[in-house]
Amino acid sequence: MSRPAWILRFALSFALAGSLSFAVAQDVRTDYDHDANFQQYHTFSVYRVHASDGIVEKRLRSNIVASLTERGFREVPQGGDLAVTAIGGVRNRQEYTTFYNGFGPGWGYGGWGGWYGWGRWGGGGPATTTVYNIPVGTLAVDVYDARTHQLIFRGTAVDDLSKNPDKNAKKGEKAVDKIFDKMPDVHKVR
Repeated sequence: MSRPAWILRFALSFALAGSLSFAVAQDVRTDYDHDANFQQYHTFSVYRVHASDGIVEKRLRSNIVASLTERGFREVPQGGDLAVTAIGGVRNRQEYTTFYNGFGPGWGYGGWGGWYGWGRWGGGGPATTTVYNIPVGTLAVDVYDARTHQLIFRGTAVDDLSKNPDKNAKKGEKAVDKIFDKMPDVHKVR
């Protein structure tokens, strides 16, 4: 295989692996009340959405409405069969990278003569540690039976955030869709 073909094949496989790892990077978890009769729910009302700012709250509310509407539910301003709440938050996760250069005095081989002990070869040396703060977004969506006030579905999504607000908006939309993808689908014929 020629060198350019090998490089192209490597680059394509690396890009594919990177895109696959990005696709599953968002951690979504859900749980629901297995005793709840999801067949009885046809409408929903969004009651409380809380996020870091008003723009994100509005976007989050819009994503919830779109996702539930796509699944056959109908939004009503008040008194829906389902009451939906959502909370979005951001925290920093710290990652540490340490570089050891491996030179300098320390315990190791002392040079010609074969003795071990304190010497000028091997051993410790200066190290540099860098701390990276990575913003992590968390979204929690709760769905209640509006009549009984019982929680019937909960979904959470966690993902690293970007410095680009447009990318974060897309991640938020995907998170809401992934959460509701795991909600029992009562409006589809099985």
